[in-house]
Amino acid sequence: MNKSKGILYYIVWMIGVCLLVYYSGRFFTMMESQRAFLQTGNLLIANIIYGLVFGVYLSLLNGWPTRRKMNKPLFFGVFLPCFLILIYPIASSYIKIIAIAEYFHLVQKREFFFFGLMSGLTLMKSFFTTR
Repeated sequence: MNKSKGILYYIVWMIGVCLLVYYSGRFFTMMESQRAFLQTGNLLIANIIYGLVFGVYLSLLNGWPTRRKMNKPLFFGVFLPCFLILIYPIASSYIKIIAIAEYFHLVQKREFFFFGLMSGLTLMKSFFTTR
C-alpha cells in the first residue's frame, strides 16, 4: 500500500521550512542587535517558542493531523519531561523552585532548541494521528 501524499505536499513543506529557517534567522539577528534593550528572559522565551514551533512544523512532515486521539504514554513519557526541562529556566525566574546548578551546565543555548523541537513534535504526535 502506497500512502504517498504526492510530491507537491513535500515541496510545499520544504518551501515552508526554508522560510521558517530564513525568517527565524533574521528574527534572532534582530534580537541580538537589540540585546541591550531586551531582558535575558525574553531571549529564552524566544528560543523556547522557536524550538516548539519548529517541532510542530516537523510533525507536519508525516501529514496533516486529522483526528484527535491521545497517546498517553507518548504525552506523559516524552512530552511532559522534555517540556518541563525546556521551561525550567523561565519557571525558576518567576517561581521559587529548587535551583539545580548542574542544569545550566547540561542545557545550553543549543540544547534549548532540541528540547523545544522534541516537545513540539511529541505534542503533535501525542494528540493527533495523521492520514
